Amino acid sequence: MIPLRTLSILVLAVFAVEKSSAFTVFSNLTNRIHNIDVLTPEQRTKILNLPPDQTEKVHLQKDCKALNRFKVMPSGIYAIQPKGSYPLVVYCDMETQGGGWVVLQRVSRKSITPFARRWETYKHSFGNLEKDHWLGNEYIHLITQKGHFEVKFVIESNSGKVEVDYASFNVEDEGHRYKLRLGAPSNASESYDYLTNVNKNDNSDNMMFSTRDQDNDRDSRHCADIVGGGWWFNQCSSVYFNDRQIRWPSICDECKSGTILIRPTFENCK
Repeated sequence: MIPLRTLSILVLAVFAVEKSSAFTVFSNLTNRIHNIDVLTPEQRTKILNLPPDQTEKVHLQKDCKALNRFKVMPSGIYAIQPKGSYPLVVYCDMETQGGGWVVLQRVSRKSITPFARRWETYKHSFGNLEKDHWLGNEYIHLITQKGHFEVKFVIESNSGKVEVDYASFNVEDEGHRYKLRLGAPSNASESYDYLTNVNKNDNSDNMMFSTRDQDNDRDSRHCADIVGGGWWFNQCSSVYFNDRQIRWPSICDECKSGTILIRPTFENCK
């Protein structure tokens, strides 16, 4: 018969090994998250679907909508793994119109996060995922490369918030300069359509991305340098979100904030 003291020591030893194993799994996963450096040490402890569950395995979903499928989850920072991609951290909006949205960008006027960045910075995440940030063109491409996604642009003015929706959203790879592909505006959003209207020379649909060191627009001027932030510029497009100016014609020229949200949809492209 094993003495009680010896048994207690064995139980503690097993518990220590289990805790060590769980920590190793969690530590190994965080080391694999491609944009983990965008998080502060405090934010790394706030990833809502980590640490691992009781089986010591972390089950990553491909997007925020998949996370929200079986039970209502709170908004916050999550780790996801799109198909064919490495793990990423994103901010999931679980409240807007049913939730399940990946936040691609959040910016407010006079933001403390500058958006006049270079190509390599826009390629990856920058800013504060819980506040103003850009998720990263490479990550946006990886998320949207498989499946159909809808997009919602949320614009806040002194008069309140306006949501502009498009039926589909996709960003091509870096070889195609992260070209933007949009579907038709949804429902009432048609009256605010300044991104796909073919009668305007300043629409952003089918445009390549431009930054201060990569001039890929169709204008003789360098729009990203003039406007002060990266965007899918055409003729220095009338819509753009950055810390110097947030603008969407017919809504506001000096908007208070702008947010871009995407989530999967089973609706066919229009």
